[in-house]
Amino acid sequence: GFTFDRCTSLPEITIPSSVTSIKRNAFNDCRSLVTVTIPESVTDIGDYAFRCCSSLVSIVIPDTITEIGLFAFKQCYSLRKVNIPTSLISINSNTFNECRSLTNVSIPSSVKRIDEYAFRKCSSMNYIHIPDSVVSIGKKAFKDCDALNSINIPNSVNVIGETAFEGCISLTSISIPSYVDTIGIYVFWGCPSLSTVFIQPTEKDHLCKPNLNVLRPCDIIEIYRD
Repeated sequence: GFTFDRCTSLPEITIPSSVTSIKRNAFNDCRSLVTVTIPESVTDIGDYAFRCCSSLVSIVIPDTITEIGLFAFKQCYSLRKVNIPTSLISINSNTFNECRSLTNVSIPSSVKRIDEYAFRKCSSMNYIHIPDSVVSIGKKAFKDCDALNSINIPNSVNVIGETAFEGCISLTSISIPSYVDTIGIYVFWGCPSLSTVFIQPTEKDHLCKPNLNVLRPCDIIEIYRD
């Protein structure tokens, strides 16, 4: 790890096919890095590997990668588009936290978990499709995603962590599937545009009535149940 840590004048890099792993902090704080080519020989990206690469615009992550570490792309402010490999099982904590230019994210059906802070403050992202393989959305996973106006929560999800969508000021409606077992507190706190919540049929008492700690201070106009 730490191979090119804080090489602040490095504009681009092509990783050779002899490399099988990008270690912890390998390119941390390479602020001039604009493009990266990762070969298919690489199987994992370590914690903090590209954190604070604030000039990085795009990166192609091959499907050979099965693990992306914690904080791997945090504060990559210029990152606009990223593909998530089809072999990935979880989007780990803080992976894309504060990627403020990120608009296009495709989550493959291999992903089962979106962990805490995964997409926090991705303020340019207006929509994200969550596949029906995902079973949990971690706390603050989409907190302060200012442009997010639409999001699907598939029936596979059974846990939505606390403050998962707090501060999503453009979010207008949400549908909560019937298989959700746990909704954390303040999930939609500070969502002033949220006017409709659709709660799908459920036998679970804790979802039969709106939880003020889930919704406040969003001025919910209508709450529908099938």
